[in-house]
Parts: sequence; structure tokens; C-alpha cells
Amino acid sequence: MSDDQVNAPGVVPRDPVDEAARRWAERYPGAAGFRALTSLVRAYSATVREVERALRPMGLNLSRFEVLLMLSFARAGALPVMRIRDLLMVHGSSVTYLVDRLADAGWVVREEQPGDRRVSLVRITDAGREVIGTAARRLADAGFGAFGDLGDDDLGALADLLGALRRPPGSGA
Repeated sequence: MSDDQVNAPGVVPRDPVDEAARRWAERYPGAAGFRALTSLVRAYSATVREVERALRPMGLNLSRFEVLLMLSFARAGALPVMRIRDLLMVHGSSVTYLVDRLADAGWVVREEQPGDRRVSLVRITDAGREVIGTAARRLADAGFGAFGDLGDDDLGALADLLGALRRPPGSGA
């Protein structure tokens, strides 16, 4: 299909994932796996882009939102830095950077853990609780980005399928 045909009225452009999978299948095994992987990566990118578009007016990106949300869910409103690192599945220096930005905004504070000064706690502030509440409502109103056009049944099926990918290999569940 030429560029003129792709842009012509009434012509539906080829899906780039399907096109890549077709080309993969011509050269390599596992086209279904490649198509699934490529679909997931592209969907993730599109979702992050839409979510961050909704959060940006509040000075948040997805990572900062996640930290504030985790802290708002914590019983004491605080978590050790290393626990945040593990939950986000990122390097410790990334958490330090995120916490620095959130502290600069007045949304979190750092504290020593009582009984163990070696452990640094991150605590959400009242201002942080306010911004996460606003951000959560804004995100829900935006249909959670790329998920806005999916119904509850499709969202549930997608979450279940992705849950299967999160389970450890060989867990059988």
C-alpha cells in the first residue's frame, strides 16, 4: 500500500503491530508471542501518554501519582523508601528522585523510622492527600486514559489476562 493509498479517504491504514507480526512471521518463529508482546508495549505507551495528559495539570506524572497513591493507601500514611522501591519495581535512586520532587511540592516529607534511624520513611502530607484525591477523580473521569472505551466486562477480562502475566512462571495459578 503506498503512502497515497494510506491517506486516501475510506482506506483504513494497516495496524503497525499486525504488519510487524506479519513480517516477523516471514523470518522468525513465535509470531503470536511477538504480536502479543508488541501489542502490550504499544498499549502501555499509549496508556501512559493518556494518563499523564490527565495528571500533568496537577504537576504529576504516573510515577509521582503511584507514590502518592501508595502512601495514601498505607495505614500509617508512610512507607519506608525501600518498600516504595520494591512496590514500584525500580532502582532506589529513582525513588530518591521521585521523593525529592514530591517533597519539593510539599506533598510528602521524609522522617526517620522510630526505633531505627537507618530507615527513612516517606509520609504523605495533607497537601499530598488533597492532590492525590483530585488526581484520582480526574483520572477516573478521564476513563483511565486508553481504557475509556472499554466496558467493565472487557476491563475485567483484560485485568485477569494481565494478572496471569504477573504470576511467577510455574505457579500454576
